[in-house]
Amino acid sequence: MNTNQIDISPFRHLYPFRSRFMDCRGLRYHYIDEGQGEPVIMIHGNPTWSFYFRELIKKLSPEFRTIAVDHIGCGLSDKPDDKSYDYRLKSRVEDIEALLDHLDIQENITLVLHDWGGMIGMAYAVKHPEKIKRIIIMNTAAFLPPDDKKLPFRLQLARN
Repeated sequence: MNTNQIDISPFRHLYPFRSRFMDCRGLRYHYIDEGQGEPVIMIHGNPTWSFYFRELIKKLSPEFRTIAVDHIGCGLSDKPDDKSYDYRLKSRVEDIEALLDHLDIQENITLVLHDWGGMIGMAYAVKHPEKIKRIIIMNTAAFLPPDDKKLPFRLQLARN
């Protein structure tokens, strides 16, 4: 298993948050948990990590509890091979569920979703609609395209 960690010390002034970790099926799952109030959960896409949300965390944490995850394989989380972790949507959603259960976050959740995080967050929201207060969607393909629009060729190629 590869658990390479990133040394962010040269960038700590850009990312001044306390790193927190949760055990996720034997892997270190990194997240940021700053501020107090209603929870704002930030779910990144590929190939980004919680660093992507650093300015949003700084702006929102005085009024909200801001939580930004690093998916397994990204950022400061462990980076196992594909034999040690199933890099599928189902696993990503289970990871978010486990984290929010671990943090006892059960209501009034605002999801901020970017890229692949859109699909992960929307799958979570469909499973737990009673917990969701609002969803902010940024640059994601979490939805099927309209009937009159075809998926661009490059995305069809990548998908297939």
